[in-house]
Amino acid sequence: MAHFAFITWDGGGNVSVALGIGVELVGRGHRVSVVGPASLRVSIGDAGLEFVELGASPPIDPAARSMYLVEIVGSTSLGNRLPVVVAEVQPDAVVIDCNLSWALGSSFSVPVAVLVHTALGLYVREWQLVIDAANERRQAIGQAPFAAASTAWSAHQSLLIASLAQFDRVPSPLPDNAAYVGLVSRPRRARSQSFPAVESLGPPVVLVSYSSDPLQNNPKRIQAVLDALAELQVRILATTSGTFEPSELSIPPNATVVGDLSLHDVLPLAAVAVAHAGHGTTLAALCHGVPLVCVPGIGRDQLPIASRVAELGLGIAAVKGDDPYEIRNAVSTMLGDSSFRKRAEDFKNYCGDTDGATTAADLLERMLK
Repeated sequence: MAHFAFITWDGGGNVSVALGIGVELVGRGHRVSVVGPASLRVSIGDAGLEFVELGASPPIDPAARSMYLVEIVGSTSLGNRLPVVVAEVQPDAVVIDCNLSWALGSSFSVPVAVLVHTALGLYVREWQLVIDAANERRQAIGQAPFAAASTAWSAHQSLLIASLAQFDRVPSPLPDNAAYVGLVSRPRRARSQSFPAVESLGPPVVLVSYSSDPLQNNPKRIQAVLDALAELQVRILATTSGTFEPSELSIPPNATVVGDLSLHDVLPLAAVAVAHAGHGTTLAALCHGVPLVCVPGIGRDQLPIASRVAELGLGIAAVKGDDPYEIRNAVSTMLGDSSFRKRAEDFKNYCGDTDGATTAADLLERMLK
């Protein structure tokens, strides 16, 4: 069996994709080490994967996120330390998160795959802006610029895109080494809870699920949705995604809120999902035939994903942000217009029965032959 090393960072949805593929590989008898910052130690261990520390943990202040992203892309110190860490791990293959320019520019003696955790065509221009900012800093201190995202991502043996081509705006031409593997489900977390049984007859269920990244999720955001839907004839099933305690919220009588949940278990109950336009949550909803109200936050891919959902008629983009009035109107519109549900049900046919982790693991195994 082979030893795979995943090199990643603490950005929310990207971690779920890496861990999902890692769990699939371990289930096939392989060994998986995940190289990342100390803030990921617990989640990597809970997934049953080996943890190797390298990287910067995210800041507490959301206002510092932009500078954090520039550091994630362009860290000279991490780039210098990476060859030593990989030599100690001794993997048979390396899988690098697409955001880590300092890792993508390194040389390895083993096959390398690049992992794009979202829709490549919707994301590449947005992430290029971060690379450009990092390159300005590098130029100021006399360092060579990093390659463009599209160049760096296609420069290794395999480019795995954890998305669906039918949702993405597929680049033309698509790199020869690229493959859409489908939605990679996040591993079930130990703290996930179950909701009480929901009767089949009664008010429609609205699922509320925002990012698992504390920089992108807070009580104010979830409270805005609870306030928006408190007077509607709906049943709200909401999660804080583990970023804060439900006790910090004022919960209306028509709502149930838990700290964490399995989307796979809850989405079959939902008529509409209100979410942050994160890629994983968005495709999870659509692959269960559930239309979305997208309330994008600060994630780089969230605005383009929200726009794409609206463009395909699979939901409504709440462009004003956490405005209860806009969210309430969007949910009411979708509950009153069955065409949103019909289009989401039709989209579900693109998702197939196989988790994207299976296809990704197949391709990684093939890369070693």
